[in-house]
Order: sequence, then C-alpha cells, then structure tokens
Amino acid sequence: MRRLMLIAAFILSFFVPKMSFVDCQPIKASSVPLCNLKVNSMTNPLAASPPLISTPCLIVVDPGHGGHDVGTQSVSKPRYQEKSFNLVTAKFVKNYLEQLGYQVAMTREEDRFLSLERRARFANEKKPALFVSIHFNAALNPDAQGIEVFYYPSLSDKKRATKSRCLAQLVLKQLLMRTTAKSRGVKQGNFAVIRETQMAAILVESGFLTNESELQKIKEPTYLKKIAKGITDGIDNYLRTQKNL
Repeated sequence: MRRLMLIAAFILSFFVPKMSFVDCQPIKASSVPLCNLKVNSMTNPLAASPPLISTPCLIVVDPGHGGHDVGTQSVSKPRYQEKSFNLVTAKFVKNYLEQLGYQVAMTREEDRFLSLERRARFANEKKPALFVSIHFNAALNPDAQGIEVFYYPSLSDKKRATKSRCLAQLVLKQLLMRTTAKSRGVKQGNFAVIRETQMAAILVESGFLTNESELQKIKEPTYLKKIAKGITDGIDNYLRTQKNL
C-alpha cells in the first residue's frame, strides 16, 4: 500500500501546477520612486496583461486644454471640442496603466483650465518616471490625417532627449498597431509641457478633428480606447526597456 501511494504521488507531481507567491508592497501616496524594471511572475487576473511591476512607478498623464480653453474643434456641426476627447482618452489611459500596476497622476480630472506652467510644475513636483500629454489635431487642409508624437530635443539634457525620443517611437508604434491610423511620425516640438518638464516627456496628437473621416472614428469610445491602449502599451514597453538607455 505504501508503495502504491508513493507511485501515485510521483504521477500527480507532473500534473499539479506549482504555486508561486509574490510579496506585494503597498503604494504610498507620498514620494514614489522611479521604476524598478524587475517584474514578478504574477499576471493581472483582471486584464490578462503582461506581468505586473514589482515596485511603485508613477506616470503623469496630461489631458490637454480644458475649461475655457477648448483646444481645436471639428469643422462640421455639432462642434466637437478637443478638450473633451483629451480628457476621456486620458482617463482610459489611466485605467489601463493602473491595471498593469502603475500609479498615475493626472494634471486634471475634470473640465477645468490649467496653464501650461502649472502642468509642467505639477509633473516636476511629482517626479514621475515619465510624462505624456494627450491631444487631438487640426489643420487647414481637410485631408490631413493620422497620428504624430512630439518630444523636446533638449540640448542641455541630451539624456532626457534620448529617452523622450525612444518613448515617442515606442508609443507611436503601438498606436499605429492598435488603430491602423496613418503615421505622421515622431517629431521634435517646442511645446511648453514637454520643454519645461524634467523627465522623459512626449505630446501625442491622436488624430484630426478637421478630417471628417477620422472624426467619425474619434467620436466612438471604442476608438478612443484603442488610442488609450496604444499609448499604454508604448509606455509599458518603454519602461521595461529603460535600463538599456
């Protein structure tokens, strides 16, 4: 009988999965360190996503415009305002990043005006791993369409410029994969929110409200979620390769 029990135990050992346990540290609301790129072996059961990060990591998400500053608008009526699309998309990004284990601070979470200086100061005081500002585009040419991502080519901090360019490239790549939109490329820009911030920073122009075909997509929450998922994937990919920069 003892011999039969040993044989049974030996056979079961091939079929019963081994359990792994991970120490989870609570995220403190105060100072959050930059990302530790080590990841644990536990996947997110809610999102079936890549492995959760093992230590707190803060990201600042900036929905552009707000309040009396509506941003750009659609040409056709009803006039769709950029500020609303920015905020909705940013909230989707926040949700997706939090599902992966990141901590997110938003410059605004409601329809209110914030100066560019306050946005940059907010980010610098938080000391996040990176900063992403979300916008939608406009052009006099109604045929203009697609997604472009800007970074600031700082001459005084070339390491930050390199990180920002890498972040922009990875985010654009994932945005194109998620949306199949036209690529307008990674570009250098002198926008205050990416110039005055002190960490890797990008500004995403997610599509043209002045292009009727693209506007029809942007109006749909499912498309905004694709944009948000692309931004999230790009951020996550960047942070997991940051040690190579």
